[in-house]
Amino acid sequence: MRRETPRILHVTESMNGGTAAAIVEFVRSTPQFEHHLLFRGRAGGGRARTVAPDLPVRFEDLFAGSRDAGGGLLSLGRALRETLPAVAPRIVHLHGGRAGLVGRTVIPAVARSATGPAILYTPHCFGFERTDLPAVALRLLRGAERAVAASTDLAVCVSPREAGLATEFGIPAVVVPNTTRARTARPDRTRHVGSVVTVGRVGAQKDFEFLLRVKALLPDPPGVTWTWVGDGDPRGEAALRAAGVRVTGWRSPAEVRNHLAAADAYLHTAAWDSCPLPLLEAAAAGLPLVARSIPALDSLGLDPDLGTAEAVAAELATVLATGRPSRPRLQEAFAARHTPQAQAAALADAYATALGAIPAPVPRASHPAAGSLTEVEVTRR
Repeated sequence: MRRETPRILHVTESMNGGTAAAIVEFVRSTPQFEHHLLFRGRAGGGRARTVAPDLPVRFEDLFAGSRDAGGGLLSLGRALRETLPAVAPRIVHLHGGRAGLVGRTVIPAVARSATGPAILYTPHCFGFERTDLPAVALRLLRGAERAVAASTDLAVCVSPREAGLATEFGIPAVVVPNTTRARTARPDRTRHVGSVVTVGRVGAQKDFEFLLRVKALLPDPPGVTWTWVGDGDPRGEAALRAAGVRVTGWRSPAEVRNHLAAADAYLHTAAWDSCPLPLLEAAAAGLPLVARSIPALDSLGLDPDLGTAEAVAAELATVLATGRPSRPRLQEAFAARHTPQAQAAALADAYATALGAIPAPVPRASHPAAGSLTEVEVTRR
């Protein structure tokens, strides 16, 4: 009898930003599985969007079925209840804290039986890692994670830091590296004083104020330019422009690659993160990285001595003067660990582990006809 291809249902709060790009890479790395998607669309999405960071990949090219739950998190929960019996997945892979909370609340109530799916969870950075929230909010976020931890069969984490936090809740954890297939051709440099580029949403997470402190500590050599590729907080955009940083607004993936190709240094100033895709794209392009030290990036092997604006400014000065980071082997090792091949092998092992822990599913019903989309775009924030 022919074996049925195992079905995986990916659930996320939104198909925008870095989480969406990571999901796309997970799916592209494991074509041996049948992938489905449930996500919550954001009201007033506006621009036409694609789902791939490097190609205009359509939903039907990646997913056997996709559904936009619409509305808020309650709508996502209701849609998940309807989708579970329709798709009958062997694995439900939850992406992000909100989808993780919804999924690990709903699935045990409706499908945790001998034929229920394994529940995998990728936080893409735990919410309680944020530095812009009061202590009481962080305690609530940590408590919510702890409350649903027992419903998690496996945490699929994109950094050792994330895996360590998951195990503190008693969740078995594996590390599956993020990756990018985007490739940027950079011309040979005949000079090393040129442009500094940052990619991301202008806001508390990417910490534009830290970048402003770094810039103030580093007198601009003649001809150097600073570019922030993205948009966000109007106050932050205004402060960056006032300090001489060009803010491009939202740009397409191809345009982002053009900015990376023209740059001499990639500056990453995030206050909290997991394993950001722009950092991987910059590394894949051979662009020198100057990344602020935070626990997640330290666990990925990047320079742990760049925790202050002063240290980052000094490293950036070295890169602009020489064209190389002071510890190039750290960057080389970082890039080598985050290849599509490494992700495919680690993710296949994680899914095999999950499949080995549960029996085959009951036959699936027909897919619900509601809110299917054909094309969405990963936005650069």
